Amino acid sequence: MGLRMEQRTLVQSDQVDVVVLGPSPADETHSALSTEGAYKILGVRPGLTISVFDMIIGADFSGRFATEPCVAIDFLFEASGQGWLLSDEGERLSAIPYRPGRIYFMAAPKGAIGFYDVPVGTRFKGMDIRVDMALWQKLGAGELLTTLDDQHSLHMASGNGTWVGVLPVPPQLLTVARALFDSAMVENDDLAFEARALDIINASITAMRKVQPAAAIPPRDRRPLQRARDLMIAEMSRPWTLDELAQEIGLTQKRLKTGFKAMYGHAVYAFLQEQRLLEARRLIEAGATNVTQAALAVGYGNSSHFSQLFLRRFGMPPSRARAAAAEQKE
Repeated sequence: MGLRMEQRTLVQSDQVDVVVLGPSPADETHSALSTEGAYKILGVRPGLTISVFDMIIGADFSGRFATEPCVAIDFLFEASGQGWLLSDEGERLSAIPYRPGRIYFMAAPKGAIGFYDVPVGTRFKGMDIRVDMALWQKLGAGELLTTLDDQHSLHMASGNGTWVGVLPVPPQLLTVARALFDSAMVENDDLAFEARALDIINASITAMRKVQPAAAIPPRDRRPLQRARDLMIAEMSRPWTLDELAQEIGLTQKRLKTGFKAMYGHAVYAFLQEQRLLEARRLIEAGATNVTQAALAVGYGNSSHFSQLFLRRFGMPPSRARAAAAEQKE
């Protein structure tokens, strides 16, 4: 069937044509012959475009990309593979793993170039919100960009004037993001779409402001601590111990515990539990697994204990979360 592409402005926008700030499958660099699904780019207002996509990746969907100067906020609901920031000469600078259930925040005041590689057969589902620099300044968030460097606690990759960080996804924000995605894919209520988009931008700005750069941590410890975070996220089902994690990253247990708490605001095990529960909720609401399977996938062998933790964190049992997600889809 191929990739169904749509590009339009919202009815209330005073734009005539969509000004695409980021990558587009409609570009000549994409043949899109074997990739299937849907990709929509919506012009919300001058300086703000949103892309929503739900694709099964084919062999032709990879390569180099470029963006205009902008700030990007990306939600990935289903994803795999990775991308890289590139230098002007095309050298790969920093890797960015694509993982579901994350918010990627990219600041590219002078534009960005990169390369992406997604395995054939991957379901790639999510949305990309792009705000140009003029509108970002009008939103009162210009000073936020001055705090972003490789010592920031959310830092994932940086280079060639571009910074990429990963934000934890609060469940309420994920709910708004899914509603925005659904309204773009199946509804035509442009006013509601714009309101949800602005809610997400505001919530993302608020989340970034709450997280302060990790100034008190010794510079030599920051990358190992980031690696500890990434290892736990990548292998949630692994029964991590502090000793194993400390050995993996080359720090003592004491430096791991004190540094991680200072950098991320959570103790190591509290962070791991939060990430496990968020991922389990995503799996349950997606409907691909039952409660027991979701618990096992994130490292909980005791379903009863998992259900207690889930209820304490989200205010509902996992079975109710599954039913609520099913009701929303109907």
